[in-house]
Amino acid sequence: MVDEKNYYNSKKSEILAQFNEFCERVGVLIEEKYGKNFKEEVMSEIKEEYESIYGELPYIGGDENSLTRDLVGAAESLAFYLVLKRHGKPLKEIGEMAYNAEEQAFKDHPEAVPPMNNPEFFPYMKYAAEVSLKKRFPGDWVYEFIEGNDEFDLGMDFTECGIQKFYHEYDADEFTPYLCAMDIPMSECGNLGLHRTQTLAEGCERCDFRYNGGRETKVANTVIKKD
Repeated sequence: MVDEKNYYNSKKSEILAQFNEFCERVGVLIEEKYGKNFKEEVMSEIKEEYESIYGELPYIGGDENSLTRDLVGAAESLAFYLVLKRHGKPLKEIGEMAYNAEEQAFKDHPEAVPPMNNPEFFPYMKYAAEVSLKKRFPGDWVYEFIEGNDEFDLGMDFTECGIQKFYHEYDADEFTPYLCAMDIPMSECGNLGLHRTQTLAEGCERCDFRYNGGRETKVANTVIKKD
């Protein structure tokens, strides 16, 4: 059994392989936006930043918590944001590139989309929500499982967000809404039919996720505007 102190060290080679894929995706976007010279200048900085961030990731249950993967992925985008921000790039441009990189990731790896509409997954989600309410780990999410009805398959109301907490430690609150927006391509790729009307990042008291497979994804007040 891997304990809390050694979890991220034990996973480092596996997670760095995933991070290298992330670097390839954002590298393409950086070069398209700012040119090859700028890309070559910042990619090593992004990797160094990620190494530093990785060492500060809070333990939230390791492999027993499916949201650990979300936190690790958020660290990739955070490294990207922090470096480009230091180079004076606008938030909107950074956020849109991070969003596009995540959208491409779901297209490349559709198997990474959680099975939110699979009834066999519901008992785990209900159990995970109950565990989160115990607040064992300060850096974790806290949420309630909402039973489905005629309008949706299942819902979750988040009252604490691990990404929001972690980004706040890096003064990256302005970037958090772009991570919220990344639920859009996840829903579209997996045909999850996400509807969401509010988020903690907007200053609301909760994030209200409602999934219903097959319907159009609708997320209110997103920072990403599509034609």
